[in-house]
Amino acid sequence: MAITDCDMAGVLTAYLERYPQEAGQLAEPLRLLAEGRGFASRRTFPMHVTAGALLVRDHAEVLLTEHLAYGITLQPGGSS
Repeated sequence: MAITDCDMAGVLTAYLERYPQEAGQLAEPLRLLAEGRGFASRRTFPMHVTAGALLVRDHAEVLLTEHLAYGITLQPGGSS
């Protein structure tokens, strides 16, 4: 499921409701998100957003995947 700029702005807004003292640090990302340029895409600069996950089963097993482009093993995640 693709993440949207609206999704990211909603998360940042909720975060700032809890931590309003960090508004200055997040002003630029919020401004850029408001432009609707698709920050989940790698083609978007000056920044883009990705997400990762660490899946653990029975406190012993961790799910990892092979990154096809880099040829290394990583936790699942990334951008669309």
